Amino acid sequence: MIPQSDVGLNASLKSFSVAASALVIVIGHLVLVGWMLDIEVLKSFLPGLTRMNPTTAILFILSGVSLWLLRRGEEDRSGWRIGRGVAFIITLMGLLKLAAYLFGWDFGIDQLLFRERLGAVGQHPPNRIAPNTAMNFFLIGIALLILDVETRRGARPAQHLTLTAALVSLLALTGHLYGVARFQDLAFAIPMAQSTALMFIVLCMGLFAARPDRGLMAAITSDHAGGTLLRRLLPVVIGVPIVIGWLRLLGQRAGLYDMEFGVSLSVLSSVILIGVLVWVSARALDRQGIEREQAEEQFRLVIEAAPNGMVMVDRGGKIVLVNSQVELLFGYTRSELIGRSVELLMPDQFRNRHTEYREGFLRDPHTRRMGAGRDLYGLRKDGREFQIEIGLSPLTTMEGTFVLASIIDITERKQAEEAIKQLNARLELANKELETFSYSVSHDLRAPLRGIDGFSQALLDDHADQLDAEGKGYLQRVRAASQRMAQLIDDLLNLSRVTRSEMRRETVDLSAMARTIAAELRETQPNRRVDFVITEGLSAHGDPRLLRVVMENLIGNAWKYTGKRPQARIEVGRMEENGKSAYFVRDDGAGFDMACAGKLFGAFQRLHGVNEFPGTGIGLATIQRIIHRHGGRVWAEAALEKGATFYFTL
Repeated sequence: MIPQSDVGLNASLKSFSVAASALVIVIGHLVLVGWMLDIEVLKSFLPGLTRMNPTTAILFILSGVSLWLLRRGEEDRSGWRIGRGVAFIITLMGLLKLAAYLFGWDFGIDQLLFRERLGAVGQHPPNRIAPNTAMNFFLIGIALLILDVETRRGARPAQHLTLTAALVSLLALTGHLYGVARFQDLAFAIPMAQSTALMFIVLCMGLFAARPDRGLMAAITSDHAGGTLLRRLLPVVIGVPIVIGWLRLLGQRAGLYDMEFGVSLSVLSSVILIGVLVWVSARALDRQGIEREQAEEQFRLVIEAAPNGMVMVDRGGKIVLVNSQVELLFGYTRSELIGRSVELLMPDQFRNRHTEYREGFLRDPHTRRMGAGRDLYGLRKDGREFQIEIGLSPLTTMEGTFVLASIIDITERKQAEEAIKQLNARLELANKELETFSYSVSHDLRAPLRGIDGFSQALLDDHADQLDAEGKGYLQRVRAASQRMAQLIDDLLNLSRVTRSEMRRETVDLSAMARTIAAELRETQPNRRVDFVITEGLSAHGDPRLLRVVMENLIGNAWKYTGKRPQARIEVGRMEENGKSAYFVRDDGAGFDMACAGKLFGAFQRLHGVNEFPGTGIGLATIQRIIHRHGGRVWAEAALEKGATFYFTL
């Protein structure tokens, strides 16, 4: 977890790194323009100061370009490679110039540009790259090459090299301020130019800011108290003594006071200014401490109010915080748990493996929701085991990383799940027995019905001359009743199958299904004149077999109840109903009185006589059960002799 303030500070420092690299590039070009046009102020920036060597300016430009290209790390591979190549050139140039001073090898690096202008001119000595300048470019070149190298302990060698270069530059700048030649030239009698020292400091700051969250910079950018203190004290500790010493020296040279008074004044001024800063920082840290204590107290109150058991554990697995729910769950008091290993709360057979799981979680801390992972068990103080669920959340604080565990007792839930499992098993067994019984009953009922129908037909065929018209009518009615009873048995069996069958959901093309059903109906009565209007692209997600039953019943009813129309129209389409798709089948047939709509979907409920329109009254009940199994609803709108529309959602 990275504090939001850290994120903002890091982004600002990275932007500063970009600005620093741009500034170094611009200054380098200005110096080159000064040498090209012989403008003294651009060579040294102030009259009478040491002029920056043009090769030094080129190396600053290359350093700025390399930092610019390397600031994004390996995200931009091509830029990263070019940046490293430029850094190698800087390193090589610095090394060659150092070799010239150490071994007397002169490679002419000083005089790559403007050779005729680099000799002694007036009061200026010959312009050469100073040895400390060469050493700094060598250090910075290596730092750029290894900018992203990190040791196992998290150290960044590039930052240590950059710090060395910054100290060398600060030493040279201090030497110029105080007039100490050895600080300026490292005893080689060739001083680093003031502008060069300043540019090195800017460049080093840009290098540090390029990776603000790593190595030495991590302590400065930290959101903790140490980082705050460093950010406040470091600039003052470095700058105040230098400025005060320089002002003291100016006053002494001007004859305002003697050396003893000047030393006393500078020491006293430094003590006062640094003391004030320390006092202000201490007050700020004190406020942070109070705010932290308040936040911790609020955190404890939230943990205490949580309905679940809450346990906070440190990296070593020691319990540092529990709430009252943990006391109720496990039977321990807080004093018995604080400081003890968290493995105390789990059965013996899980303790050794839990240590490995805990260490693995801390290597890659992440939030783990409730119910994720294995079946877990807790151990109460009295030795009883019980099933639990645990959610884990890592917490990063000033003291380190902790793990907050939320614990709930799921014993009752597991018992309820087991009871439901057993009930489902008994229900499945009962359904199988019911199915067997249904088939048996249907077989036993169909046999006598077939006998009644068959013998009635035989009487009509073989003894028709012995029966009058009334007798033949009675036999026809017996046959019709037996056939209707057989159809009723088939419909009841279909209704029971719809309730018990397993659903298999997939995308279903209702338009194609409707066209197929319409074609089948036309074949049964080819002389009927019916216009089918079926919307293209009707698709639904459901069981294709059950949805076929729904469409067959709805379109079949529309076909049946328009049977007395010389020219009928049946429409299949879709509309929006409360943001959901509602499918409909509309006809212009007999319709019905909406006052009787409540009876539509009940088994054996009919709104028309059997002699008027045939049927058993099971179809709409079957439709309703299928739609309910799909989580939808079905309803109808109609008027007598003006047709009906049946809607359903899934």
